[in-house]
Amino acid sequence: MKEVVIVDGARTAFGRRGGIFRVYTPSDLAGKTIRGLCEKTGILDKGKVDAVFAGCAWGDVDCNNFARYSTLKAGLPYETSSTFIEMQCGSSIACINNAALQLQAGVIDVAIAGGAETHSRTAFKFSTCVTPFREQPPAAARMRLAPVEEDDISMIEIADRMAKKWGVTREECDRFAYDSQMRAKAAIEKGYFKDEILPIEVKYSRKSDPVIVDTDEHPRPNTTLEGLAGMRPVMEGGVTTAGNASGLNDGAAFVLMMTKEKAEELGYRPLARWVGGKDVGVDPKEMGIGPAFSNMSLLNRFGLKVSDMEVIECNEAFAAQNLSVIRQMEAMSGETIDRSRWNPLGGAIAFGHPNGASGGRLCLFTMKELIRRKGRYGLFSACCGGGLGVSTLIENIYE
Repeated sequence: MKEVVIVDGARTAFGRRGGIFRVYTPSDLAGKTIRGLCEKTGILDKGKVDAVFAGCAWGDVDCNNFARYSTLKAGLPYETSSTFIEMQCGSSIACINNAALQLQAGVIDVAIAGGAETHSRTAFKFSTCVTPFREQPPAAARMRLAPVEEDDISMIEIADRMAKKWGVTREECDRFAYDSQMRAKAAIEKGYFKDEILPIEVKYSRKSDPVIVDTDEHPRPNTTLEGLAGMRPVMEGGVTTAGNASGLNDGAAFVLMMTKEKAEELGYRPLARWVGGKDVGVDPKEMGIGPAFSNMSLLNRFGLKVSDMEVIECNEAFAAQNLSVIRQMEAMSGETIDRSRWNPLGGAIAFGHPNGASGGRLCLFTMKELIRRKGRYGLFSACCGGGLGVSTLIENIYE
């Protein structure tokens, strides 16, 4: 089996729904990011990209095969294969893991993996088989994440349900959200993301001048604990508010992966080694707990402990969800998790959550922070609508 390395990555800034990227579809942003990553790394001058693995949770209004469409928009040759993976919020982590497996097996030598989402341009489906003559106007098909009615509950219900089961309080959720915003503020002020964010030119109307977008739009650096405490819960008696939940956002993120031999041949200095990946299924009504089980299964497979992880990135769907994952992992491992290693740069509560792109961002954050801390192992993960958890374990090899 071949060793798999991650050479580098790139992402767009993350925008708010209806914000900086409102004119672009997911495949637009994916195409621009893939092309930008190729230019940044010079891969098309040194060699070729064998395959693109791209994820998107809500799909693209322009196409069904999101990965192929994005690959062609990026200007890659027709010969570049494209695989579309939909795993909701874990889509791009699943892309990274599946690309790695093909690289490890020697099926391909070079891959680009990641994903994109633009909630500003979400499309809905309409059935063409509606029974006529019922005086019923056309209506979009309901988007479901589970076929059983009792399992198909809202994400807010899931977060509040988890808070009750794992004993998470409203105060803890607000503190977690505040920490996410403050960590993001500190990292932005230190310039940590300048190298990974691709400047994207946006033209908002035919008559307007183009604008260069290179700054995350979602963080709220002026957040206060008092402000968070004053927000109403979405559901009566619940702990989840708009302030301690992730946003619905626009963005794209991809990484360049290859075999270690190919990286040496092309003269690259990789940032990380892909050690392994894991995905699991859980009760859809508690889908947010998925990363606890995929993380622990992955660590156990390689004989590692939670304390061996210098950086642990877990997508912040909701504060209650992340805190429940921490408690479940502590119960399973018998260790107390060092919170300074958990989402140390802030998470989706601060940066926002373009579902298909978030895993790519998590990968970038983990790799770069491992290098800054001179740590060895890092773990990134996400829960996925419908009851799934997906994780990736990487090793810092940057010297």
